[in-house]
Amino acid sequence: MPSATLRIRSSGAAFKLRPGESITFVLPVTPRTKKNSRVHAKVRGRTVPLPSGAYKKMARDVLVWAQEKVIKGRWAWWLDLQQPLNCAAIFYRDANRGDAVGYYQALADALEAAGIVSDDKWITQWDGSRLAKDADRPRIEVTLTALDGE
Repeated sequence: MPSATLRIRSSGAAFKLRPGESITFVLPVTPRTKKNSRVHAKVRGRTVPLPSGAYKKMARDVLVWAQEKVIKGRWAWWLDLQQPLNCAAIFYRDANRGDAVGYYQALADALEAAGIVSDDKWITQWDGSRLAKDADRPRIEVTLTALDGE
């Protein structure tokens, strides 16, 4: 498997992968979907669901992980990826609940909030992603692979 190399982009992105290059990491968080709360709020005259406390904790834990591993550790600064990506994620859940799309949306939003991808629009494929159960050690194993095209 090709390894990632660091290059500064003229667009300002801190990191760019060549097509086919990957970054793999394990998020030590309990996977949660974003839309599993029954709490709603009125926004501009519409009622919208609010993210659950469990999702907010997962997103916060991803951010803390990113600050410890990405900024201070292995990768030295924000990845801030700005290129088409495949995200192959295995969601090891503590219980068999939720749907795959909900988990994909939650992970994409958390990766954006943590600065790993600049915008979740760059995750254009989820090939290789699936739901699994591991009640003893919930986590998300993530592989981001650069795709051809800008």
